[in-house]
Amino acid sequence: MTDYFSKAAALAQSAAKLSKKMSEGLVENARELGLEATSSQHYFDTSEEKMQHIRKHLDSRHDREKLDGLKRLIAMISKGRDVSEFFPDVVKNVASNNLEVRKLVYIYLLRYAEEEPDVALLSINTFQKDLTDQNPIIRAMALRVMSGIRVPMIGPIVLLAIKKCIVDLSPYVRKTAAHAIPKCYR
Repeated sequence: MTDYFSKAAALAQSAAKLSKKMSEGLVENARELGLEATSSQHYFDTSEEKMQHIRKHLDSRHDREKLDGLKRLIAMISKGRDVSEFFPDVVKNVASNNLEVRKLVYIYLLRYAEEEPDVALLSINTFQKDLTDQNPIIRAMALRVMSGIRVPMIGPIVLLAIKKCIVDLSPYVRKTAAHAIPKCYR
């Protein structure tokens, strides 16, 4: 019996050493890639100076600056801060060619579309265009966001989009359409 406990203790010790080596390796790899924990902390800086720059970043021609502004907004949303004042500036970026920018715009849009239904309606045309995109991920994202926007006026449009996507060639888009049905019902 003591042999069993000594083997278990040795195994636990080996596991602890291996875990430590793996975590050191992960930290080292993150440093090499520039993904240290402190690299994303600047997005949570919500000083007034940074808030003034967000609008400028959202209107920029460079995707890098747009991403920076959107990441700051999403970080502030996660902290519970109301950033609905940037809604028109964010909606302008809904037709961006950069997929990362689109994803962040969609997250923001889902959060604030109910509060700004008139401005949210401006983005519906872009979603309808995205439903015909070659990339199934973009088609699915467009349907997911359209069905998640809780504005009663777009209900019939969402139903048409679901009907179109339910027979899509991509199984991912069909699955998204199936998930959109209960959202539309709600």
